[in-house]
Amino acid sequence: MKRNLLLLIAAFLFPSFCWGQWKQGEVTPSYRRKMPPNKIDDAQVTVYYAFNATNIKDESTYIDLGWLLVGKQHTKYASYFVAHSDSTHQPKLIKNGAASGYAAQDFGGKYPNYWSEYQFDEIYIKDGKLTEYSFMPANLDRECCTYTEAYPLQKWTLKDEQQIIHGYKCQKATCHWRGRDYTAWFAPEIPIKYGPWKFGGLPGLIVKITDTKKEYTFELVKLEKTKRPIMTYDFSRFRKVSREHMLKLQKKINVNWVSVLSPEAGAKFKNKPYSPMEME
Repeated sequence: MKRNLLLLIAAFLFPSFCWGQWKQGEVTPSYRRKMPPNKIDDAQVTVYYAFNATNIKDESTYIDLGWLLVGKQHTKYASYFVAHSDSTHQPKLIKNGAASGYAAQDFGGKYPNYWSEYQFDEIYIKDGKLTEYSFMPANLDRECCTYTEAYPLQKWTLKDEQQIIHGYKCQKATCHWRGRDYTAWFAPEIPIKYGPWKFGGLPGLIVKITDTKKEYTFELVKLEKTKRPIMTYDFSRFRKVSREHMLKLQKKINVNWVSVLSPEAGAKFKNKPYSPMEME
């Protein structure tokens, strides 16, 4: 009874912080990392990708700037915007023992203070396995979860079409994957079989990929051949779940975040439309 009362109070108080500006199911994120990161590898190559950019030359029009860190044993895809913000705020929060709550952080991009699983989740690839860690927003730390599956995930059909993208000679490839049709352009001259987010498995780095409905697009912005540490965190508190469970929870948060805290309070808010990248 006491827990339910606290959830109801939280649900009515939190909208004053974030609900008035809520777009497409996104809400102000809580600070996710109050523990020091640990190095697991060194990236030999770092690739930056604009996610859903309105103007590829203007970072403020991106949903996110992701970075792919390719090491000898580990590969990681995460948000550069979030990593950069964390590097500024994390030392202070660790030192002060800050409690979980809303972060006075500008994560950058088109929606600098909103939560999206595409910006706040982290993906690690090692030994043919992909593991996703989902950091949930606001007071939903208890819902943070993880799952693992085989990698690569897509079955590509290579095409003869070619074009130059950002100075790289690219070849076309297509696939149908989890409810969407995708077109990718990869660079055979860059022998890296990875790409943004969960995409990969082509004989060259993915330079650009978009679904045929034009709802989701990743495009290379920059490639650096510089040694950089690949960092990870203590994920021991993350619940191990199925991919289906994670997707269902993420969709529910995007559609009506308050309903995850309290179904009764959530019923007072209008559900938001949401079309996830993985539709099945």
